[in-house]
Amino acid sequence: MALKIMVINFFVSLHIPKLVSEYLAILILICVILFVSWLIKVFIKYYLLSFFKKIASRTSTKWDDIIFANSLPDRIALIIPAVIVYFIANIVFINGAGGLLKYIQLACVLYIILVCVLIVNSALRVVETIYNTYEISAEAPIKSFLQVVKIFFYFAAVIIIISLLMKQSPWALLKALGVVAGVTMFVFKDTILGLVASVQLSGQKMVKRGDWIEMPKFGANGDVVDITLTTVKVQNFDKTIVNVPTYALVSNSFQNWRGMVDSGGRRIKRSVNLDMHSFKFLDKNDLDKLKKYDLIKDYIIAKELELEEHNKKNRINEEYAVNFRRLTNVGTFRYYIKQYLTRNSNIHDNMTFIVRQLQSTEKGLPIQIYVFTNDTNWVKYEEIQADIFDHILTVIPDFGLSIYQDPSGRDIKDGLSKALATNQ
Repeated sequence: MALKIMVINFFVSLHIPKLVSEYLAILILICVILFVSWLIKVFIKYYLLSFFKKIASRTSTKWDDIIFANSLPDRIALIIPAVIVYFIANIVFINGAGGLLKYIQLACVLYIILVCVLIVNSALRVVETIYNTYEISAEAPIKSFLQVVKIFFYFAAVIIIISLLMKQSPWALLKALGVVAGVTMFVFKDTILGLVASVQLSGQKMVKRGDWIEMPKFGANGDVVDITLTTVKVQNFDKTIVNVPTYALVSNSFQNWRGMVDSGGRRIKRSVNLDMHSFKFLDKNDLDKLKKYDLIKDYIIAKELELEEHNKKNRINEEYAVNFRRLTNVGTFRYYIKQYLTRNSNIHDNMTFIVRQLQSTEKGLPIQIYVFTNDTNWVKYEEIQADIFDHILTVIPDFGLSIYQDPSGRDIKDGLSKALATNQ
């Protein structure tokens, strides 16, 4: 005899009408089922899971801690009450109770499906967290692929739930969905493009978390902090966040500074424009003065001997000074810069090292410094670069040179004042 009939008979024996007794029995049995499921949930959560959590906290491995941190056991435990309710209802309402058994069991099945989705979600988070503990995760992130798996399970859960509610086969629903496949492709265009882009980015190692990328089109200039199926999150140096579509990194050009960071050297490429009116040959007084500079002392002495020997050997006519080979202030200055950078401990020894003249312009003659620092840190790099040019710009007058600078209002005023003083 079903438990429901026993409860009905009990109420009938108390002279309660049979119809009322049936409803009271159903109500009481439903409350009993819910109470039993609640007791089971409390037992599992506060006793069984707590016991296993204590064991996990005492182990040396990190995997079990990650599993509990992502609530995977808690969500698995949520299925147990629903399964028990499903079978208890079958015993309690043996005759169906006017279709009530069917609805209770359907609710249990739908609940179990939703909990299974939560379990998959937690399990994938566990996989991602464990994977991220390995160094390879920085070069080949799997978050995008896990999101695809999530979407698949979400889609499958929705199809199964709809098929249960409509009492149709899931395969029949899938066939019906084929009619709207074009619309689905349009709706999930970004997701599909993001999936393809994620495969390319990971396979070709184009970008990874921690890379400094620059993409002016999207206002991105900073470090990659996250890569998902549809977006790449970039934290700019001003601490703003820019979300760049994942497929945009494949369809558009962007600059990745990872090569610079990995090489251990950061380029300095900057010029000093010299006023060409200040160029001259160095006379004896100039040479005697510059010999006091340790960086170029040996160079000047060696050059003097070389040029003197050359001039004697070729019997240069001393009547015209232009015939002599002589040192220039601009050439000596360029050599001084080279020696100064060579002895600078912040300059990389094994990378391109050039101090050169560029094409002269109406702005003067550019002397370009093209070297690499041995520190890629942004702040340190700027300090090194500033120190170098502080020294170079300050020492220029010692060579009889001047920096080209567009005339300002003060220059014009001083020029007019000198002209007036001369005329007077």
